[in-house]
Amino acid sequence: MLEELLIALIVILLGTKLAGHLCQLINVPAVIGELLVGILVGPAVLQLVHPSDMIHVFSQIGVILLMFLAGLESDLDLLKKYLKPSVSVAIMGILLPLVLCGVVGSLFNLSLMSSLFLGIVFSATSVSISVQVLRDYRRLDSQEGSVILGAAVVDDIVVVLLVSIFSTVLNMEGNFSLSPAFFWDLLGKKLLFFVVVYLVAKFAIQPILKFSKRIIATEAETAIALVLCFAFAVMSEMLGMSDVIGAFFMGLMLSRQPAKEQIEKRVVTIGYALFIPVFFVSIGLDIQFSAFKEHGLFILVLSVAAIVSKLVGGYISARTSKIDRHKAWIVGAGMVSRGEMALIIVQMGKTLGLVTGSIYSAIVVAIIIATLVSPLLIKFFVEREQKLSV
Repeated sequence: MLEELLIALIVILLGTKLAGHLCQLINVPAVIGELLVGILVGPAVLQLVHPSDMIHVFSQIGVILLMFLAGLESDLDLLKKYLKPSVSVAIMGILLPLVLCGVVGSLFNLSLMSSLFLGIVFSATSVSISVQVLRDYRRLDSQEGSVILGAAVVDDIVVVLLVSIFSTVLNMEGNFSLSPAFFWDLLGKKLLFFVVVYLVAKFAIQPILKFSKRIIATEAETAIALVLCFAFAVMSEMLGMSDVIGAFFMGLMLSRQPAKEQIEKRVVTIGYALFIPVFFVSIGLDIQFSAFKEHGLFILVLSVAAIVSKLVGGYISARTSKIDRHKAWIVGAGMVSRGEMALIIVQMGKTLGLVTGSIYSAIVVAIIIATLVSPLLIKFFVEREQKLSV
């Protein structure tokens, strides 16, 4: 088991760093190379690395650290300033895919419930891929970066609520009841999370960091910051939300502390040396080319619907919020990636029996295609905006 994991890590780390170097030479976002490494070394091509529980654990830690860094690098004042457009972008970015991808499911003879579930799957946004590209272009704390981050958090929460309602109704099998327990699971836990965030930010962060400075141990402050990050990731997961939301908010709370730069520097080293590359590769490991043979047209139509719905939805909402049209396209492109959020939701659908067999594989392929296209779209619109602003 250990030998297999170590070999997988050797392949992943060498592959991603060499791919990142090549991408820099040809002016392509490094994350594209890392995603393609997952396809190349995975079951689809060379079969050097296979999905496993340990790879999944490493990748989950990777995405938690990535979103923790996104929070650390964010400007809280900008996020507050652009809260209204963020909510608008998130809502439009949920409604359009929900309708368009649901219609695609119906056109390809999926049941009503499966089609509705398909819409929910593609309503999700995985901002972790966009975060990496925005970091590369130094746009994470810009107007468009703040809107994308804010919208992604709102999107995450709303989609989790939709999945909660959908799965609850499905499991009740006609015995649906608006009980206190239902509302606690649906809304109460989420509200509790934000109450805890407020209380910790106001009363606990500074005393905890002061305490960490008194500990006579190597990198104690960074270790305590990671403890807080992981604790909030666990808490948000326990309260029915994605662990990345907890990690992001903890990063955001630490972003105004004097120790921010030191913590960020150490976490960048830990994350990008090991865990974050595993996360990007793990997405590519899920692709199966055999799905193209049986469901090629379905994959093509679904991928186009997934990309266009988020891109256009983000653009329209950003424009109605009076954001410059070139930056509005960047916002739309930043919302296209589905990544781990959609993969987690579609896995739930498989467990519930809503998507099975080759259809499940076809949906996974469409998710990965949308994820691969997103960095290229961001690159295109960022570089176009840079040229026009000169």
